[in-house]
Amino acid sequence: MTADPTPDPDVHEADVEVGHAPRANAIATADALGPAVSVLGAGALAAVAIERGVTILANAPFDPIVVSPAARDATAACVVVTVVVTLLAVAVTDGRATVRVGLLFAAVFGLLPLVAPGTTLVAVVAVVGGGALALVGTLGAPAEWSYRGVRRRLVAVGVVAALALALVGVTGLLGGVRTPGAVATLAVVAAVGTRSDGSRLAAGAGLLAVGAVGVASVVSPFVVGSTLLVALAVTGVPSLLVMLAVAGAVAATVAGLHRGEYALATGAAVLLGAGVPVTFPRALTFLLGAVLVLLVHDGTTGNPGRTRRGSERSTGGPE
Repeated sequence: MTADPTPDPDVHEADVEVGHAPRANAIATADALGPAVSVLGAGALAAVAIERGVTILANAPFDPIVVSPAARDATAACVVVTVVVTLLAVAVTDGRATVRVGLLFAAVFGLLPLVAPGTTLVAVVAVVGGGALALVGTLGAPAEWSYRGVRRRLVAVGVVAALALALVGVTGLLGGVRTPGAVATLAVVAAVGTRSDGSRLAAGAGLLAVGAVGVASVVSPFVVGSTLLVALAVTGVPSLLVMLAVAGAVAATVAGLHRGEYALATGAAVLLGAGVPVTFPRALTFLLGAVLVLLVHDGTTGNPGRTRRGSERSTGGPE
């Protein structure tokens, strides 16, 4: 298998005019700190993987493993801590005001229901509004309409829609929207797979993922359904959409690793591991995955000249 000749051609989308010095400096700072944020994101991904694994084993339909409540609480707490720390790290190091304000708002107020259940409505507004400001507000409208620019913004809008539908539905603020929230969530994860375009290795990995999920669903549908429910809070959605979401996340992760875009790889995996954002820890995890995919640039793509030029013209980080 030959390596891709170049990484993703639009590491930075041309969204503002060249020469906008303050914003260019902000993007350059975000690029320089991208690797550190990716490391924190990898820690969050590890915590999510461990917590989901413990949950699956403890709820296995056949011969479940006995896991003490203290151990389960500890793994859940690790997820919350690592996710919030990573979001705050992005917020305090990123030079873009929309990213700073949006992520600080979401991370701080999104934790309130864990200690004060009466703050649920405030937390919903904070997570959805903060996520919208950080993602959609930062990307804005493209100066030049292109496939990658439109795709990137559609993913950002989809993330906000998934957060809004899932949280509003589960908190009882609006009935009948939990399933649409699950559909929107899986559609966003599937769409992230388009970031792997041009990578045959990633495409092959995505196809293998589709095959694996399809075979497992046929051989042990009850086990697969139980796993999706307890680990990812997925229920009431078509199996095809689940397969596409898994394929998209796997393809984007493989493409990111192959190209040295570790924020993309980590973010895609975190998005899948977050599942449907029906709780605030899941919602913050889902938001973190989107931030890593859409806003954080590692600066390791191997083409400094192009990256520098793109950084001078972009508001939103990597494409």
